Amino acid sequence: MSAAAKTDKTDMPVLAMCAGTYREQSATGRLARLFRCVWSHRLPEHPAGGTAVVPDGCSDLIWTGGRLMVIGPDRIAAFPALPAGETVLGLRFRPGAALRWLDIPLSELVGRSVPRDVRGDVGAIEEQLADEADAGRRLARLCAWAGGEAAAAIDPQGDMEALFNRLSGGTLHDFSAGAALGERTLRRRSRDHFGYGPKTLERVLRLQRLLGLLQKPASDNLAILAYEAGYADQAHMSRDVKELTTLTPQDIRRQLLA
Repeated sequence: MSAAAKTDKTDMPVLAMCAGTYREQSATGRLARLFRCVWSHRLPEHPAGGTAVVPDGCSDLIWTGGRLMVIGPDRIAAFPALPAGETVLGLRFRPGAALRWLDIPLSELVGRSVPRDVRGDVGAIEEQLADEADAGRRLARLCAWAGGEAAAAIDPQGDMEALFNRLSGGTLHDFSAGAALGERTLRRRSRDHFGYGPKTLERVLRLQRLLGLLQKPASDNLAILAYEAGYADQAHMSRDVKELTTLTPQDIRRQLLA
């Protein structure tokens, strides 16, 4: 039976942000050239069920299972097999920055976890990270290496980050890049930098706006939340959220406020 068809609450997937201990901080210094944040996620020793990683329009460089991986953007929730008790380390790329470092269109990485051979020069840092037993020192070493990579990288294209920020805020009207590039070129460049076109990216970022609203204690009127997040109505929100996450807005709210 598919995850979408599950009805037993005990089998309901848990949002990744609600499973274990997740910590995040803004990237600074050289890191900020390519990355927007640094994060660590200590996974639970005894997971209750599947873990849902919902789409956010972003790509990450992570350390897990003794290797570096590039996590491509998702269109719908992913349910990775995560080792119980492991601490996953990650660097989230700035919007539009991953293409500059990987030199691969993000449309080729949608829904994929790509091992280090996407960059053939990371063997040495993988060995160093594997030799470091402490998660905090391992993260510091990863950030130091990634800072050097960021300093040498080509500057990300600001218009793609502006597109992401506009869509994050729920606005795309009068976007200068759209007017300058034309619809077809903007769609192609969006696919190159984010994995999918502006319409899909807008849908994913609308979900992220809703997640932010659902974390507020006063988020009990779903009809109002649907309007504030940018959905046509509550039914539209429920349908879209279910398709993207396999969960209902009520399920998500319950987990976020638990």
